[in-house]
Amino acid sequence: MARNAVWDGYIFDLDGTLTPAGADADSDVLEALHRLHSSGASIIIATGRTLNAGVAVLDGAGVPGFVIASNGGIITREPGGEILRRSVMPDKMIAELVQIGRRPGIEIALFRTHDLVMERPGRAADHTRNGNSQVPISFEPIDEADWSDVLKVMYWAEPDTMAEHLPHMTALQPGIVQSMETVAEMSTPGAAKEDALEWLAGSLRFNLRRCLGIGDSGNDLAWLPLVGHSVAPDNATSEIKAAVDEVIGSQESGAVVRYIDELARERNRAAS
Repeated sequence: MARNAVWDGYIFDLDGTLTPAGADADSDVLEALHRLHSSGASIIIATGRTLNAGVAVLDGAGVPGFVIASNGGIITREPGGEILRRSVMPDKMIAELVQIGRRPGIEIALFRTHDLVMERPGRAADHTRNGNSQVPISFEPIDEADWSDVLKVMYWAEPDTMAEHLPHMTALQPGIVQSMETVAEMSTPGAAKEDALEWLAGSLRFNLRRCLGIGDSGNDLAWLPLVGHSVAPDNATSEIKAAVDEVIGSQESGAVVRYIDELARERNRAAS
């Protein structure tokens, strides 16, 4: 189906798609999402960020919808915060991923439902907080933290350090994906974004092939081929751009906002 079809659902990544990497959504994005919803569209946010960060986008836009957060670790219906599925990571897996991440220059973060755990302040914590400004960071030893509510383990490093260590890390655990130049992550096995979307589609009885999706990085690579029309901004990774049906201008240039507005206009034209 073409991009100008009327889709049953519209799925959006955040970092690098609706927002600059590590930043909150601008008002023009929120207004565009509101216009899309006003045309009758159903909206799903699918992000590696915390739940609160995804909820903040729907709240800011003033629209209902669904949030898939922590890279698939939790799914909620908004407004109201009804938790539809939460996939808590087993202690054994957390311990394995923490051990894998104990490399020079790598910082580890545990994503829980409403907060983060990191071991120390600094550049890694600042970058992580910038993308998750809606939740606190608890600074404490990872090994001594409460693991009962961990949805995702994230690694942060400078680009050269990440490029050096990531091949060794993924060789030990293939489920680790690189979501940004400085970030790699893994959610509970079987609860990545693609798993969460398939679960949500099955639970709500809608067809992902009747949805349009937009994403830009490694944690979008597996789910974008599942939708009926897949889109990437020009700032997406080369792997994403090769995999999608359509590449538009960059997020920074406002292309995603213009694209959302065109989707809303198409829906309004079809309705009239």
